[in-house]
Amino acid sequence: MNTSTKLIIGVIGVAVIAVAWWLISPLFLTETVDEGLPPTAVETPVPEEETEEETTETPEAQPSQTEVAGVFMDGEKNYETTGTIRSVEAEDGTYLRFEEFETTNGPDLFVYLTKPGQETTEGVSLGSLKGNIGNQNYLVPADVNLEEYNTVVIWCRAFSATFGTGELAVTSE
Repeated sequence: MNTSTKLIIGVIGVAVIAVAWWLISPLFLTETVDEGLPPTAVETPVPEEETEEETTETPEAQPSQTEVAGVFMDGEKNYETTGTIRSVEAEDGTYLRFEEFETTNGPDLFVYLTKPGQETTEGVSLGSLKGNIGNQNYLVPADVNLEEYNTVVIWCRAFSATFGTGELAVTSE
């Protein structure tokens, strides 16, 4: 073998080892996160009792955000996912908060919101999964209606596989 052939085989060998590590390491490595509530979380105000004076005035309509919640379920094959999902209102937008969350780790996991009957990749990406264990927050784009996009999907782009799903239901309006 000449030197260039050995060099090519070496480069290919290193590339194969790197790809194998990327694909296999999530099976035995975990990433734990523990995010608090979004820093600008707005506390839900306690309604005050109305007086007769206040009822004679016409109050301005305030836009109300829909609160949603759900529970994660396992994905396809042997991918296990557990935890709860709830929406959290903050000054900078609405967040989906995963609590007591745990899923099988994978090499290329992302969080998506989908409508009923919609393919995962056609949904709205909320970004890569921050960790396969722990509490975490994901900002929902302002133009997304959580009554329409009612499924959260943990999606592995590398294998086109669903690691877990959570159906969102309206808790109050």
